[in-house]
Amino acid sequence: MTTDPIDCGFGHAALRLLLLLLLSAGTAAGQYHTYWGDVHGHSTVSDGKSSPDDYFTYARDVAKLDFVILTDHDFGNRAPWRMPKENWQLIQDKADQFNADGRFVAIGGYEWTSQAKYWSGFTNGPSERLFPGPPRFYNHKNVYFTNRIDYLFSAKDPACNNPDTLAEAVRKHDGLIQNNHPFAVFNEARDQWEYAPANSSVIVNTEMGLDTSRYQGKTYQLNWEKGVREFLNHGGKTGFVAGTDTHDGKPVARTAVLATGLTRTAIFDALRHRRNYAINHARIGLDFRINGHFMGEDIELTGKPRIVVDVKGTAPIEEIIIVRNGEVVYTLHPQQQNASFTYVDETFAGPSYYYVRVIQTDTDPHGNRSHAWSSPIWIKKKP
Repeated sequence: MTTDPIDCGFGHAALRLLLLLLLSAGTAAGQYHTYWGDVHGHSTVSDGKSSPDDYFTYARDVAKLDFVILTDHDFGNRAPWRMPKENWQLIQDKADQFNADGRFVAIGGYEWTSQAKYWSGFTNGPSERLFPGPPRFYNHKNVYFTNRIDYLFSAKDPACNNPDTLAEAVRKHDGLIQNNHPFAVFNEARDQWEYAPANSSVIVNTEMGLDTSRYQGKTYQLNWEKGVREFLNHGGKTGFVAGTDTHDGKPVARTAVLATGLTRTAIFDALRHRRNYAINHARIGLDFRINGHFMGEDIELTGKPRIVVDVKGTAPIEEIIIVRNGEVVYTLHPQQQNASFTYVDETFAGPSYYYVRVIQTDTDPHGNRSHAWSSPIWIKKKP
């Protein structure tokens, strides 16, 4: 459904003033700042082409990122079946070496690399047959921590071979988990959402991307956003991040976080509370609030949701949509670089999630238009 921005009897000057007040509302800790980073990338510690030093240096000095997470696989094709302890210590050492609060945040993590060949009964290709039973398609998940831990929790470890037991182990160390590339092109994602709702407090975010993607002259139907919506529609809870998954040692901006400062603690706090949004190319500025609450929040309302959106683009904006429970409830075609508007959802009737998607007219080198996706806000009616 498409509607017009509300006026509610206000003059234009009064409406602009109200909009500015809503957009400038800070938190108890002060106004958030937007920081840019990449939450998914690899080095020679697993199957990447550059060293951890090169990875962090490129992120800081070439890509000009505010933060970056190095997430090598928990095992490597050119290493023992499980990442050696000294390699895990190296990742943490290098992250600590490059981390500089206020200037650049470096975080050490890893990619929990679950594959169906670990289970007996898998016949379509090589099988390591580590676990009994039919194959499980849990996909891959990034794991990262603010503080050092002695050793990682591998997908090849019987104690951590599924999302729930992984989340339980990571929770004890105050770490975070994200769902990676949740599309089923390679049939490795069928069971990726199989974890208890309570573990959404640890598995807090999911990589977001295009439903249809162009790459090197070919078009791929990934149904990426569609799949994430289905998870949300069935009661799942997740925020949106994005990463390059670079194996060339060239991380770039794919995730924006709203944080109180440029420190590991502040970046983790933003990711933990889903104050983050995903992009696929250009650094689109996106502020999305409902009744003054930020993306990622759970709120209760007595009235109707008052949605305020402010977009600072880098090229003309082709489309902005508001999604509620998987359906588009508002569409705007600004055809200009910046756009701000307020929308009251008069049809709100019960528990709902909302998020905003922005599409610009510019494209990446492969022909994909620049997108931004806010993390959702969840709303219930106050009793």
